[in-house]
Amino acid sequence: MPNSYFCILASYFLPLNSDYLILNPVFFCVAFRYYLPMDEEKKKILVLIDSNAIIHRAYHALPKTMSTRKGELTNVVYGYATTFIKMLESLKPDYVAASFDISKATFRLAEYSQYKAHRVKADQELYDQIPRVRELLETLSVPIYEMEGFEADDVIGTISSKFEGNDEMHVYIVTGDKDAFQLVDGNIEVYDLKHGLTDAQIINSTVIRAQWNLNPCDFIDLKALAGDPSDNIPGVPGIGPKTATLLLQKYDTLEKIYEKIEAGEELDIKPRILNLLKEFKDQAFMSKRLATIRKDVPIDFDLEKCKWGDYDKSKVVDFFKEMQFHSLLRRFGIEKDEKPVTKEAIEQKEQDEQLKLL
Repeated sequence: MPNSYFCILASYFLPLNSDYLILNPVFFCVAFRYYLPMDEEKKKILVLIDSNAIIHRAYHALPKTMSTRKGELTNVVYGYATTFIKMLESLKPDYVAASFDISKATFRLAEYSQYKAHRVKADQELYDQIPRVRELLETLSVPIYEMEGFEADDVIGTISSKFEGNDEMHVYIVTGDKDAFQLVDGNIEVYDLKHGLTDAQIINSTVIRAQWNLNPCDFIDLKALAGDPSDNIPGVPGIGPKTATLLLQKYDTLEKIYEKIEAGEELDIKPRILNLLKEFKDQAFMSKRLATIRKDVPIDFDLEKCKWGDYDKSKVVDFFKEMQFHSLLRRFGIEKDEKPVTKEAIEQKEQDEQLKLL
């Protein structure tokens, strides 16, 4: 409800013979302002970027012929930059931070040697562009948080957990990985890159219940039961996502399923499924540990360092010109969209227009 409504409403309850109040409507606004509920205040917005998810998506979404005149491949950097700009336009953040995976040597690999073992190593051309992505973030004064032994998801989970239930902050996690859905809470949502780099959907608890008929935290137990081929999380062999979803809808959590089994209760579960659950109990709980995003990574997070907008425009200009991202300067509002006059400028303009369609 707008403040002006309260000001007007106030006039019906204050004495009409109060000349001072009648002649000073501002008084109404100031006095009744204190009765506005907290949710009328604009929340601050913190955006956390899962850099590796965007990097891989950009590499496969954009042509591998994109390069500077010196021959440096730039499709990953360009894709990351355009996703970043799209995020700025859509979410209008007050704070921005990014996270990266450092290495495969994480606590998950220590527990299960086959974790992500089936993944094919990405092209070297992708890895070669990661330092440039880091340089882009440094140029934009966006802090990077990462920790040896953990994945970017864990760092993001740790940071977002600091604001769970915070009435003054709204958190968006920018990713294309559904693993982050388990982090969704009242004021924590996922900016999910559905297709390519431009089609995004805001995922909150309402969307998850409507599309999957589950709660956000159920995505952990879903992997514990059905596994995850992309990360090589085994789950319970013979149980797929559909059966796992039905089990969670009936019995709520992995722990409750096994409590009922061990108590000898009669369950509405097919004998074959029941036997599989009994046989692979330890594997199910190991899979749950692998699927759970940690919220206790020992990082030194400083919100003020994440404040967006305090970057040196001249450095942005230098970086984008070096990478030949002229259209991105215009989208940042740093350069005017002037008509190209040289042959090289015309070719660059045509390439920019083509990339807008991707």
